[in-house]
Amino acid sequence: SSGINAEYGDGSGVDDPTARHGVWWTVRDIGDVKGSVLLEQRSSTSYIIACEDASVAIGDVREHEAGPDNAEIFTALPGSAADKVALKTGYDKFLTVGVDGSITGRAEAIGSREEFKVVFNSDGFQTLLGCNGRYLTFDKSGSIGCTGQEEKESTHVVIRTRGDKVRKQETLAEKEKKGSAREYEVNYVKLYQKFQDKKLKLSDKGVKDLKAARKEGRFHEEMLDRREKMKSDRYCM
Repeated sequence: SSGINAEYGDGSGVDDPTARHGVWWTVRDIGDVKGSVLLEQRSSTSYIIACEDASVAIGDVREHEAGPDNAEIFTALPGSAADKVALKTGYDKFLTVGVDGSITGRAEAIGSREEFKVVFNSDGFQTLLGCNGRYLTFDKSGSIGCTGQEEKESTHVVIRTRGDKVRKQETLAEKEKKGSAREYEVNYVKLYQKFQDKKLKLSDKGVKDLKAARKEGRFHEEMLDRREKMKSDRYCM
């Protein structure tokens, strides 16, 4: 059918050969890596799955028509550079790279260890580079980690999205330049804070430090510092 192009494509009326189960199509550039995404192991057409114990694994092989499980759907958020993203699991945690290259879904906020550089290949697949400079790799035992020193078949992923094909990626650095420092802080806090009492909790520090950090190019780091301070104060009460 032509439904995929009618809803998401360029109006050509021709089925998108990069699509699976109707709406999940292969990203074309970093601007597509936003919102709900699937991370497919290219060699097996299985998806990375986030487990309840914070580990990650390879899910079952999916037929072309079969839709993904909820645990296989991640939320991609822009990173600190144009070619980087952070990946939030269905458990409201971010994938993070450990010192040994292991990948778990435990982080509550985005830092350097939660960012992955997306590298696009002309053959239609992608690779993900962790903060340690190693490729996300699927090993023969079924484990997943940022351990690969070079790009090869075991590092090939296909990132799929079901969003609008016409979109513009906006990095955190670009967003920082828009609006006031306090407005950006509010938007940043909304990424991780839960609103049980319907009230947004901001740091009691003023915006002076934020403005200085913006000028010095360390705005994101200042936000992380505030985040950690708020967590520490909460547990000390």
